[in-house]
Amino acid sequence: MANLGSVMTLRELALSHGLTDNAIVEILNKSTPLIEDMAFQNGNQTDGHMFRVRAGLPGVSFRAINEGVKPTRSSTKVVRETCAMMEAVSEIDKKLVDMADDQALFRLKESAAFIEAMGQRFAREVWYGDTGFEPKGIMGLAKRYSDLTGPAKDYILDCGGTGNDNTSIWLIVHSTESFFGIVPKNGKVGLQHFDSGVIDLNEYDSNGMALGTYQGYRDRFQWDVGICLKDYRQVVRACNIDVTQLYGSSTSSNAAADLLLTVNRMTNRVYNLNAGRPVFYMSRTLKDFWERQLLTNHYIEKTIDQATGTITTSYKGIPIHLDDMILDTEERVA
Repeated sequence: MANLGSVMTLRELALSHGLTDNAIVEILNKSTPLIEDMAFQNGNQTDGHMFRVRAGLPGVSFRAINEGVKPTRSSTKVVRETCAMMEAVSEIDKKLVDMADDQALFRLKESAAFIEAMGQRFAREVWYGDTGFEPKGIMGLAKRYSDLTGPAKDYILDCGGTGNDNTSIWLIVHSTESFFGIVPKNGKVGLQHFDSGVIDLNEYDSNGMALGTYQGYRDRFQWDVGICLKDYRQVVRACNIDVTQLYGSSTSSNAAADLLLTVNRMTNRVYNLNAGRPVFYMSRTLKDFWERQLLTNHYIEKTIDQATGTITTSYKGIPIHLDDMILDTEERVA
């Protein structure tokens, strides 16, 4: 049987490396559903991952008796994905910590805010990152699926919206053979936290001039991470969904996009739903209108996870996850 790839999450990858204290990974997972869903693996490069893809199939001929056939071969190309170095620094006045009833909890809450911010920044980069604008960042999916006539055109559905008040639905089949997160070869898994303890911190004015020093705590957070799109056929984007057309209409009438038909088209467009963990992603606004249309015209299919008691809206058994990093102000994809 062909290798369909793994769907080892960031938490599971951390555990496989013997990292039993994975509280930071857990906080990252809670910051956005995308991180919890994504497959992760160590790259084969110290700064990312390199792989070879099939660019062309070998030629096939018909022949007659005693007639030769010219040998042919397939063509391949090398693709390189790189990791970005995300970093943030927290500084807290020691007096604030000293006044707290629970000093450890006070510092943990401050650290949790930074960790959540890094998780959300990563998710935003996965959707909308553009290395042409930020070379040190991540090339996101929206940039890779941004041309209705480009290489990925068969996996982009145009829902007809114009202007800059559009949004998208994404269907991703998570797997290390399709789309996954990467950490550097021999690198640290997950976000790293470094506590500098009590040190002298500097106060600066609006012009960056040092005014003086005070005692405080400094925490540094680092995460070397990237994404790898190994098989573009396993990601489908339904774009140009005009949000303004959805308001005031809970049905699929007029110019409002029929979200049920759109989602159904996506399941038939993706190459192989069974080759990983498929998940739909919508903005908060769009998920609201998705449920309105189903309540009015169809039904809502829900599955109950007995382990957690959570209720997840799904279609054809594929979970639909709300992601606040998906914008309702996308430019038209042309």
